[in-house]
Amino acid sequence: MTQARPSLTDAVDSVLPDALDLSHRVHAHPEIAFEERQASTWTAELLEGHGFDITAPVGGLETAFVARWKGERPGPVVAFAGEYDALPEVGHGCGHNLMCSSSAGAAVAAATMLGHEFDGEIRFIGTPAEEAGNGKVHLIAAGVFDDVDICLQIHPSDSSSAEIYCLAVTEVGVTFHGTLAHASADPWLGKNALDAIVLLHTMVAQWRQHLKPGERVHGIITHGGAAPNIVPDLTRGRWYLRTPIDEDLDAMIERFGSMAEAAATATGCTATLENDPMNRCRTMLNSPTLLEVWRRHLADAGVEDAPVDPNAGSTDMANVSHVVPTIHPYLAIAPRGTPGHSREFAAHAGGPDGDRMLPAAIRVLAATAVEMVRNPALVQRAWQDLRAAGGGQARGHSG
Repeated sequence: MTQARPSLTDAVDSVLPDALDLSHRVHAHPEIAFEERQASTWTAELLEGHGFDITAPVGGLETAFVARWKGERPGPVVAFAGEYDALPEVGHGCGHNLMCSSSAGAAVAAATMLGHEFDGEIRFIGTPAEEAGNGKVHLIAAGVFDDVDICLQIHPSDSSSAEIYCLAVTEVGVTFHGTLAHASADPWLGKNALDAIVLLHTMVAQWRQHLKPGERVHGIITHGGAAPNIVPDLTRGRWYLRTPIDEDLDAMIERFGSMAEAAATATGCTATLENDPMNRCRTMLNSPTLLEVWRRHLADAGVEDAPVDPNAGSTDMANVSHVVPTIHPYLAIAPRGTPGHSREFAAHAGGPDGDRMLPAAIRVLAATAVEMVRNPALVQRAWQDLRAAGGGQARGHSG
């Protein structure tokens, strides 16, 4: 006789103390991209403690891991992504402490509801370096998502929106090389690399009035010279280029490169540009089928779904959405208008507002996953949606 399985409420209540503890620990010990050693270990320990099989590291990334809970027979592989990196100086101003804890909690809750008497697998993928480095892009290239059928993860925000809008983004690093000289005694012998990078910064500011709707360019000067009495011979900066159209990113990179070369020529310097193709995020392909299931369970949890927020950032979860049916819904933990990537938002992520959101996130994530496992026809429909949107072409999925 098949054993009666715990209800959704019982499954969520059972894992919630562990999930809250994980959220608080990760928040209190922020670790930046690719250095999330404590956070990844604590997350893996939670899952292993609830019976998941752990493989670590994976994909060539020290702080990436996979946790598996397998059914008795093959079937849909539903994966929860879990981020845990923090922002430099700000801490968890993006709420990743709630992302790893909600996904891990949901994986455990779903496994608790399913037992092992089901077709398929519940999986957690620990994905480092979302804030800088795009860990998921590396994991996709390494094949970590190759056999995943569905991927889920929430994102803390100042509103709750099932469907999200993301910009494609890449980072371009610029180094200007000039010639050292005494800034007072013989400045005419120098070639000022600081002038070059300031000129580029000014060009970018002027470029902004001609950007297409939704495009963004923003950056910082990371090294501006050694001392005021030395004509700088070396300066560096980092810029992000973003666009709502994937194909337009290459044109933006080319335009930016032309400006950097022009700034170098004008100052007698040389410019070196760095643009790693792995450090590139895409726009988001929201899965209509998954959104339909999510919204139904979101309503059951008493959370109202808000319209799409037009103020977009970027994420490597969007790259996953081009490979496998994916959603990455927002759930509110802060008052509307609270800036992301701020200490104010970090306080909400580690405080009562984040704690109140966590059980709802676990509940809706787990319910969505269980429904997809139990109804493979929905999985097939999600794959049809993805292929119709131009994604999933690299996979041999039967959908």
